[in-house]
Amino acid sequence: MLESDDPYRHYLRQLPEFCDFTEDEYARLTQDLTVKTYPKGQVLFDHGDARQRFYFVIKGVVRLERLDETGNFSFINYVKSVKGFPYRGLYTDKDYPYTATALTAITIASVPMASFEAIVALNPRVTRQVISQMSQLLDRMENRLQKLVTSSATSRVIQALIIFGTDMGEQTPAGDVLIPYPITLIELARLSGTTRETAGQVVTKLEVAGKLSYNKKRFRFDPQNLTF
Repeated sequence: MLESDDPYRHYLRQLPEFCDFTEDEYARLTQDLTVKTYPKGQVLFDHGDARQRFYFVIKGVVRLERLDETGNFSFINYVKSVKGFPYRGLYTDKDYPYTATALTAITIASVPMASFEAIVALNPRVTRQVISQMSQLLDRMENRLQKLVTSSATSRVIQALIIFGTDMGEQTPAGDVLIPYPITLIELARLSGTTRETAGQVVTKLEVAGKLSYNKKRFRFDPQNLTF
């Protein structure tokens, strides 16, 4: 559903990814701004589609997924609210490198990719910020692959929970992490490369051990304490 973009121009302007643009640059960037809401499960674009727009999540979570050439290994990343994507492929790729799907109901803003790339190149402060974002993304991906490449399904499920906490979690006053979005056991199994039954068994064991709570599909745990 298309929404009026006027209230969002001011909102986006205050955020770190947009505040360093000059007034003229920001006006040019948002000239073709669109803001839409989508239900859970909506595909924004598929792997291989023309790379036409840069997206920014205002509300909700987007899943980014890509299969390897064999179709057996799935690379998954999550983008939560107040984050933009895709940074991968800026200035080089003509197509999207993965499929983007609404993990929850989302509100999302987008601008033409050509405009984003052209205007970012004009502003050194914004360019540095984009490079920083890409560097952080690469670092997270390398760490993630190292932790998920293990033969132990239990370890993969625990690491997937920690990834959820890193990508989507919010620190609570008690010091643990709450994931304020509904996450199904199927999604947990998908990220950890195991079955729903195995993911459910690990979650149940962690709950019994008092190291995790899973209420109304929302996880809460201390990432440092997710062990048996």
